Amino acid sequence: MTRILFARLKASLTRFRHANDGTVALEAVMLLPLLFWAYLATFSYFDMLRQQSLNQKATYTIADMLSRETDAVNDTYISNAYSLYKGMVRSDETTAMRVSVLKWNQSSQKFTVDWSEARGPTTAVTDGKVADWDKKLPLMPSGERIILVESWTNYEIPFEIGMDDFEINTFTFIRPRFAPQLPFSNS
Repeated sequence: MTRILFARLKASLTRFRHANDGTVALEAVMLLPLLFWAYLATFSYFDMLRQQSLNQKATYTIADMLSRETDAVNDTYISNAYSLYKGMVRSDETTAMRVSVLKWNQSSQKFTVDWSEARGPTTAVTDGKVADWDKKLPLMPSGERIILVESWTNYEIPFEIGMDDFEINTFTFIRPRFAPQLPFSNS
C-alpha cells in the first residue's frame, strides 16, 4: 500500500516538475514585489537628489544676494533671508541657516569671525570654531573677507526602502562684490 502511494506521489511530482502551466504567473508573483520596491527606491533616490539640488540653489541664492549688498544688514534682513530660504527649499521639515562674515589673518594663519547670525535650530559660529577652517575655505590675501552661508534641512524619505531620514547640509562661500566687507548693524 505504501509502495503504491509512494509511486503515485513520485509520478505527481515528476509531472509537476515538467509542467509549464502557470510559470509566468508564478514568476510575476515572485518578481512583482522586487520591481515595486525598485520603483519606490528609484523615486525616493531622485526625490532626495531633487531636495539636495533645491538646498544648494537656495543657499547659493542667499549668498549671492548678500554678496551684492553695499549697506549694512540687520536682524530683519537675515530673518527675511531665512524666510526666503525656507520658501525656496519647500520643506516642511526643520530647517536652519547661518550667515557669517569671516576674515583671513595671514600672520596667524586663521580665520576670525566679523559677525555671525543663525536662524532655526543652530547657533552662531565663533572664532574658536572657524580657527581650523583653512582647509574648508579658499586661500585669500590677509585681511580679505568672505561671506559664508550654511544651511541644514532634515530630509524625510517618502517611502520605507531601507534608508533612514537624514540631514542635508550645504556650505557656500562667496566674496563681497561691490564693497570690501558686509557690515552688520544691530539697530
